Amino acid sequence: MKVKSVSDLAFQALDQLTDNDDELWVAHAVFNMEATRTGEIQKIMKDDLGLSYHAVQRILKELVEKEVVFRISRGKYEANLKLLLEHMIVELERESE
Repeated sequence: MKVKSVSDLAFQALDQLTDNDDELWVAHAVFNMEATRTGEIQKIMKDDLGLSYHAVQRILKELVEKEVVFRISRGKYEANLKLLLEHMIVELERESE
């Protein structure tokens, strides 16, 4: 698959870092800076995917354990851009072979 943009490459890398679609979309909301606070993330996921608040909490905990996102303070999350960039480079190298 040919990468069309940096955004596509980032999404592919994020897909590699997550285990399922729910994790992917929660991580995407944080990386895209649509939401950084737990309540904001929960509202987006409830409205868009019908995920319960508890499910979003569990997913955020899993993403923090995998270091895909950082919990920078109580109820506030930030993207691990270094990890994403490393995976983007690997993905780009893989596709250029």
